Amino acid sequence: MNPAEFSPLDPRLEQAINEIRDISPDDAEVEAAAARVWARLASPQHLRSCADFQALISEYRAGRLNEARAALLQDHLHECVACRKVYEGRVVSLPAAQRPARRAAPVFRWAMAAAVVLAAGGAVWFVIQEYGVGPGRAVVQSVNGTLFALGADGTLHSLAAGQNLPDGVEIRTAKDSGAMLRLRDGSLVELRERAAVSTSGGAEDLTLHLNRGDVIVQAAHRRKGHLYVATADCRVAVTGTVFSVVSGVKGSRVSVVEGEVHVAQDNQDHVLHPGDQISTTASLEPRPLGDDIGWSRNRDRLLERLQSLRIQIRQIQLPALRYSSRLIGRLPANTAAFASIPNFGQYLADAQAVLAKNLEESPELRAWWEGRAASSGVLLEKLRAASGYLGDEVALVGLAGTDGHIGTPVFLAETRRPGFREFLKDAAPGITVTERAGLVVFGPNAPAVEALAVGLDSTSAQFQTSPFYHRIADAYHQGAGLLLCVDFSQAPESSHAALRYILAGRKQIRDRMETRATFGFGGEKPGIASWLAAPGPMGSLDYVSPEATLAAAFVVRDPRAIVDQVASIGGRFVGRIGKPESPASQPVSGDAAALRSQLASALGGEFSLSFDGPIFPPSWKLVAEVYDPARAQAAIRQIVDAYNRDAAASGGKPLRTSEETVSGRVYYMIAAADPNPLTEAHYTFADGYLIAGPTRALISKALETKTAGASITHSAQFMSFEPSDQFANYSAVLYENLGTTLAPLAGLLGAFAPSEARGHLAEGLGNVKPIFVAAYAGPDQVTVALTGRDLPLGQSEDSLLSGDLGGILSNVFPIARIHSGATK
Repeated sequence: MNPAEFSPLDPRLEQAINEIRDISPDDAEVEAAAARVWARLASPQHLRSCADFQALISEYRAGRLNEARAALLQDHLHECVACRKVYEGRVVSLPAAQRPARRAAPVFRWAMAAAVVLAAGGAVWFVIQEYGVGPGRAVVQSVNGTLFALGADGTLHSLAAGQNLPDGVEIRTAKDSGAMLRLRDGSLVELRERAAVSTSGGAEDLTLHLNRGDVIVQAAHRRKGHLYVATADCRVAVTGTVFSVVSGVKGSRVSVVEGEVHVAQDNQDHVLHPGDQISTTASLEPRPLGDDIGWSRNRDRLLERLQSLRIQIRQIQLPALRYSSRLIGRLPANTAAFASIPNFGQYLADAQAVLAKNLEESPELRAWWEGRAASSGVLLEKLRAASGYLGDEVALVGLAGTDGHIGTPVFLAETRRPGFREFLKDAAPGITVTERAGLVVFGPNAPAVEALAVGLDSTSAQFQTSPFYHRIADAYHQGAGLLLCVDFSQAPESSHAALRYILAGRKQIRDRMETRATFGFGGEKPGIASWLAAPGPMGSLDYVSPEATLAAAFVVRDPRAIVDQVASIGGRFVGRIGKPESPASQPVSGDAAALRSQLASALGGEFSLSFDGPIFPPSWKLVAEVYDPARAQAAIRQIVDAYNRDAAASGGKPLRTSEETVSGRVYYMIAAADPNPLTEAHYTFADGYLIAGPTRALISKALETKTAGASITHSAQFMSFEPSDQFANYSAVLYENLGTTLAPLAGLLGAFAPSEARGHLAEGLGNVKPIFVAAYAGPDQVTVALTGRDLPLGQSEDSLLSGDLGGILSNVFPIARIHSGATK
């Protein structure tokens, strides 16, 4: 199996944590999630097999199925080909006994569930959402001035906030007036003065007809169907976007603020991204996007209040770190996975108080909350109420079966006061609950709940003597926030046989979130883990300036590992230049490996690679510890000579070399046959290090940085991201701080990229947050600590275990997103 599939260090974990702290979830997504959970947990009759679903088809056709079960049946018909054929009348339903039993879920599925629960606060089982659909497809959210409905008799009738709007009735705003409508799917529509709209639609799609005037639409995310905005000469199809539409005498204009919009006009479909604009006639010219939405009465004040709310929420203290657990000592011997989150009750109560105060003070924020996020208030209240019954932490426990798979996860917690069983009975009737001497075990799978409850009854202390228990206990001794531990010794399907366990956690330290994961191995460590040395000093970073946008340094056991990696990375980079005469494309002698080994024998065990200068052309810098400069230079010369011999034999061009002494220092140069700043390298030896870069000026600057003692390691920015632990040094460290420096590059590339890719470029490169990754190697494990922006560890884990340094760098250095953005 691939451990990346359950790693809590995935960017989805950061996204979930931010949503909780920012209190700005998308209403449609909450509704969709709540609908699925309600259908599975609150239904009086569980749907476990295809026969159960097929039994509902006749009721569904007759329209007698309630909304929750109808949604569940629709989801199943979408996924199950056999049941869909039965629904369409193409086959006869098979008896349930003829259907094969489902395979036991592999470990990564429940582990992914554990990570999601860990991120969301550990209480998603309480998500119960109340639904209510009034007549018509829209309701008046707020009115500034006068809002009319055009009656069948041609007269105008005044409308007030809270009134439902039936289909087909035209709604008009008077002069100097505006209004906010909330559509059935949660979308918000703001009407400018003298605007006229109406609605229509079917079971899944909803159309807003803009007869005239200006509207700003905040379209909700939808699992099915679309929201359409139709004018006299075009139709806009959207989901989960923000855009404006102008419909006037000259024609229509569509402007996109965020997301993707499809505009159909004259049998042609145009795809617009943030900042894009289209007009249906040549006489209606484009205008700045800000002007098209600048009339909004709510925009500026709402954004200001939202930002203030986010700041206030971030100032609320998270639950204190836990340094012990009364749960792990009660776990049965076959515990193979354990996830723990703190009780967020007080945090949620404080967040609700801050939110209530802001809603009371701001009509704009109140209207937005009622229109898009009010259901989140129901969720928060249920989470807060549930936390009042439970102790300081809630655990998610997985037990290993005899087949090596880990069963359905089950929740375990201490009870603070009685009544939790009754609370769950009202909130989620399908949940199984068992109490054991001050502990409560609960979950949707009754056999799994019973299995853990029986294990808790055992007086055996076998688990407390296991290595897995001691690893969990050690994590608590260091202070636990969000914690996830998986024992792979009981999971034979692991794709990396040497991987024995993963212990990952996320906690707040000095107002900064820090994520840490430890990979434990049995036998010899694989990939990069095998060649990283124990933490040690890194003098190579003394040559890197504080302005560096990327710096990576390593302390290794065998220099040959880095020599091979650098050769591979350099070859791949030069090969991408596309010149057939570049070094990467020329044949290499069979003696290359021996020459690299000769070069490595002259080197120490420390290296750094950085980008320290202008973004383009790239100002890379390689610094390597050298014990014998003369021997290293001799090896480099032999490698160049061997390359040139092979190039001559194959009709290629030789490398150019030079040697020059300036102020008593010897500088060397190696370059491709044809002058090109991207395929030229200069280097020198100084104080036991080789310093290389694309220009001699960059090398001189590196020497000056070392002499002045003003390197990146003394930078306040660099030090502010260093993780807090007992280590004075690192086995490996990676720091990236591109910030807004890529914005000009994104704009430059956007001019040459297809229009549909420009939004991706701006989003991916316009404002990249810093990241700091540190690694500490031990005899049988590697610990990785992250601060700042989360590294996509799920994508980089295979690179870590396989030894692909270039793969890790490509994930961390976001310039790689240029290509991915341009090809989307």
